[in-house]
Amino acid sequence: MMERKYQLVAWTENSADTEKARLYLLPSLESEVKASLFNDLKAIHQEEYRSNGFISLDFAQRGIRAYENMARFEILTGHFGTGIRYLFFAARFCNGKLRHEFVRLCNEALRLAKKYRREDVLNERTPKMILEIYYDHVAA
Repeated sequence: MMERKYQLVAWTENSADTEKARLYLLPSLESEVKASLFNDLKAIHQEEYRSNGFISLDFAQRGIRAYENMARFEILTGHFGTGIRYLFFAARFCNGKLRHEFVRLCNEALRLAKKYRREDVLNERTPKMILEIYYDHVAA
């Protein structure tokens, strides 16, 4: 009989609680997953470049989804600051028709920054710029 060998490459913690869930991966597997997510972001950037910055509604929704997927992965794997940054990058794709998405993404980023004590991210250039628009919008 042939002996099988197994290697643990990923495991979860608190998977029943979405707020505390954590995913642990071997570094090589984490790199593979990130590469796939980066390819999605690369495609978004290439399309944005080809369209000279014009962002249609469909393209904006795909951009939001790609950045939000990356944010969720980063947060799930314990890279909270990076995940929060990606939520702000997702908010950058929101246009007038996606105002509700803009507010939702900013609210989520603010909530996570407070939860994970990463308010320092809010003082970085892009998050700060997005938050200025957000505060103007919610004050109106």
